[in-house]
Amino acid sequence: MHALVIIAMLGFISFLGVGNMSNDVELWIQSFGVGDGIIESPVEDTELSIIIERVDTPDGPDDFITTCEFTSLDTDLLMGTKLYCKLYDGVDIESAFIIATGFVELGQLVQMGTVIPIQITDLSFEDSNNMDFVANVLVEVQEP
Repeated sequence: MHALVIIAMLGFISFLGVGNMSNDVELWIQSFGVGDGIIESPVEDTELSIIIERVDTPDGPDDFITTCEFTSLDTDLLMGTKLYCKLYDGVDIESAFIIATGFVELGQLVQMGTVIPIQITDLSFEDSNNMDFVANVLVEVQEP
């Protein structure tokens, strides 16, 4: 099984505006070591957009991350590939907590250049996808 993690760091996300933030996301790829070997990444060039929805609340308008849109720009993604979008409450992912997630498993081969939406559906507490609580976003790609 190949595993690949793609990190999208959105430092101080609460200062960013409403809408598509694809130009503000810096991506980097982390390889995993298994025993003495390293699993090579099948995806080197990617794009990630974060979709934000503004909602009027009793305390005024709030911005919520509703979807991560992931695109592989250099390789097709196999049927059965799992994509996780994870929202973190801290800058340092190793010590931060995951406060909201989204998941999708590909039911067919997805050609490079195709945008794959990952809906944020699992919240650890009410409104945990509110930008006031989110400091970083990570997209994890696991190939079968």
